[in-house]
Amino acid sequence: MQLPLGLLEKILQRIHKEERLLVLRRIILFSITLFFSLAGFFPSFKMLLSDVNQSGFLRFSSLVFSDFSIIKTYWQSFAMTLLETLPAVSLALFLAFLLTLLQSIKSLTRDVKTIIKARA
Repeated sequence: MQLPLGLLEKILQRIHKEERLLVLRRIILFSITLFFSLAGFFPSFKMLLSDVNQSGFLRFSSLVFSDFSIIKTYWQSFAMTLLETLPAVSLALFLAFLLTLLQSIKSLTRDVKTIIKARA
């Protein structure tokens, strides 16, 4: 049985085309993810700052620099106070947006680099 002439080249071209389409889809997906993570990053950062100011976390944490001897003596109570005043929900939301933002940037740059190498 004889294979048609040029079949291998056609198969390899089709594989290469599918790989480019996959990279293009990933670029579109990560661009959209980057847009939405940027859109949520700044409001979540603003909410985190507001919650940190309202909770008094900064006032308690500043004691580390002003009265370290008191902290050494009552370190367990101080640690519990810091944990109680930490705005956990807004911090988790901010970190989720930050992680999504950084992961999108990483994946987007990798895929764009792949496209640039393929064209060169």
